[in-house]
Order: sequence, then structure tokens, then C-alpha cells
Amino acid sequence: MTDFLARASLLPVFALLAACDPAPAPEAPPPPPALEQLQDEAQEETRAAAQEAGRWLDGVDMGAYLDCAREQGVTFLSAHRAGPRPGFAENDHLAMLESVADGAVFIEFDIGLTADDRLVLMHDRTIDRTTTGTGRVEEMSFDEIAAFRLVDNDGQVLDGRADEFHEFMAAADGIAFAQLDLKGSLTHERLLDEVRALDALDRVFVITYRLDQAIAVHEMAPEVMISAGIRSMDDVETLEAAGVDLTRIVAWLGLGDGDAALSAELAARGIETNFGNFRAEREGTADYAAWAEAGAQIIAVDDVPAAAAAIDARARARALLEACPAARGGL
Repeated sequence: MTDFLARASLLPVFALLAACDPAPAPEAPPPPPALEQLQDEAQEETRAAAQEAGRWLDGVDMGAYLDCAREQGVTFLSAHRAGPRPGFAENDHLAMLESVADGAVFIEFDIGLTADDRLVLMHDRTIDRTTTGTGRVEEMSFDEIAAFRLVDNDGQVLDGRADEFHEFMAAADGIAFAQLDLKGSLTHERLLDEVRALDALDRVFVITYRLDQAIAVHEMAPEVMISAGIRSMDDVETLEAAGVDLTRIVAWLGLGDGDAALSAELAARGIETNFGNFRAEREGTADYAAWAEAGAQIIAVDDVPAAAAAIDARARARALLEACPAARGGL
């Protein structure tokens, strides 16, 4: 009874305290979308806008377009490793979109094979230099690699992660041709299987480093364009003797300022040429206009904006396409 009376005596105090309580706080609004979600949405919008507004290469025959460039003296730009720059990582689709906007027609990028048999865009055997993570590409799953952020060439950590091959190819569809450079344990056979699965044989050319590789790739996919290292016309004879269709070959002349004499000889055989001088670009001595005069149809460059401005690459590439009905299906 005493306990009951003691508790009862506290009731007025509880009532007074209840009357003094502030009004309940309004319900908190839902949290904003996660930063990663916003970034993914923004990147998707960027990709969609670039493709919708600029799918100027839809249905274009790459071989015929290169023929027109050779015949009319037009030089295309190839963005080396997709054309990285401050704020954009190498081998990333966002760098690719920037390079396409500058005027690159070809996008060169590197592809490795993960432990779970997926193709990832990565130049090195490890992810250490270009991401916030560490580890060997061939010993990691794609999801493990994708858990880390990309890093640009200045060491700035970016929002994106490494692209899977099919993602990059989807972003490039209709706006650029792809030059595929194999790294690590990836084989040409495995790569070509992936390209076929994407129905993309007509918009890539495969980089090879030896004549026997070029011959093997031609045997596996006679319709695909191939970059083959050519040092002299003897190499051309070797390819032809092996049954390689020379119209499927783009000759890589190596690193340097090109070779006008060899380019002319190759042009007479219907073969386009390609070279690059990344050291000169790093040293600030690049002469893009002179390189274009050396007769190559494709120049591989790191500094896409500077190169594009020097040779008016974007306007010339589009003007050539307008003047090349064979590349547009004869229309």
C-alpha cells in the first residue's frame, strides 16, 4: 500500500513534465542518393548524350573509310590508352568520350584477363599504378578490381572504376573505332570470341606485334582489320605469301616521326600506315602537322586536344566521310 501511494504521488509530476515536452520532431526526409549512384547516373547521361548526338560512324565501313583517307591524304588521330588527361584516367570510357569530342576517330586501349575470365581495361599486369588498389590482374576477379577507384596520370583519385570490355565497347559504339591491345594472359582467340559475341568485328582492329600473330589473327577472323608491325616491303611479302588479305592490314611503322618513303610504298599496295611518337609529346617537341605530312593515315597520340587542333582532325574526318560514299554504303 505504501509503494502504491508513493507512485501515485508522482503522477502530477509526470503530467507536468509531459505538458512541457516539445512537439515531436517532423519525420526526417529520406537520405539523398548515394554519391556513387549519382556519379553512375551522370556517367550514363554523358554516355547516352554522346552517342545520341554523335553516332556519326554508325554503319561506316572502316576499311573503305581508311581507303578514302589514304587516297585523299587525310590523317586520323588515335587516342593512345583512350586519351587520358587531368581528371580522366587512361583506358576509361570517359576519357574516350573527351577524345572523341576533340576529334579522335580511333581509340586505342589495353585489355587484360581477370581470374574469373572477364576482360577488363588495364594496361599493366597489376592494378597498382592506375587504381587505388593493389594486386595482379590475372589473380583478381573483376568485382575485386572494380571495388577500387581509378587514378589519373597525376595521381588524382577519381570517382570511376575500371571498365569491363563490353562496357567500353558499348560506350564507343557509333562514335569511334576501337584498336585492341592485348595484355597479360589474354589471347587473341579469347579476345575475338568476345568481339564476336558483341557483333563488333566491323568496328575494331586488333593490334599484333609479330607477323606470325598477324597471320594467326587473319586465319581466325579474315574479316577483321589488323595492325601489323611492318619494317619493310619484305614483311608485306611475308604476309601475302601466308594468304593474308592486305586490305585487312594497317601497317604499324613503330615509334618515331614516321617514314614517308615506306608509307608511299605501302600506299601503292593499298595498305594504310600508323605510327606514334609519345616521347616527343612528353618532351614538348611534337610536330603533329609534320607527322601528318609523313603520309600516315593514323597517328597515335597522347595529347589528343593538341594534336586535333594542329591538324584540324575533327573537321577533316567528318568532311572526308561526307566525300566518301563507299564508306557510307555507297549512299
